[in-house]
Amino acid sequence: MRPHSGSRSVVVDRVDCDHVVRTFHATGDIPPLHATATGHSVLAHLSGADLDAVVARGLQSYSASTPADAAGLRTELVRVRAEGYAVNRHQFRPGVCAIAAPVLDADGTPLASVAVSMPDSRYDESRLPEWGRTVADTAAEITRRRSGV
Repeated sequence: MRPHSGSRSVVVDRVDCDHVVRTFHATGDIPPLHATATGHSVLAHLSGADLDAVVARGLQSYSASTPADAAGLRTELVRVRAEGYAVNRHQFRPGVCAIAAPVLDADGTPLASVAVSMPDSRYDESRLPEWGRTVADTAAEITRRRSGV
């Protein structure tokens, strides 16, 4: 997922699992930053002014769990930054859960994010630390390789 101008991001690639029941995000989809794990991983690393600009465009509610108020979103972004990964449970699409972490430029600017998404039927809260670590480690490795370290 790459940040897109405004308050959305763009799906640029995906790898599908072999489960019969799975989530699907088409290449070229443009989901809202404030309602997705990939978006939260990006928003958590924006400057205050850039985040203010996204919030000023409005935070549409897609479900009862979408952070549609600025204070709630900002609280969640503090957690994302501290833990290194974002979690989405039904915030954009019903029955879809995701964990995502940002790929950063050398100066800490978010360039993209790496995510794992799944149907709610396979989401297991007890595995969240493991999944979060895996996604964050993968994004950090991409960040390192990009910077040549």
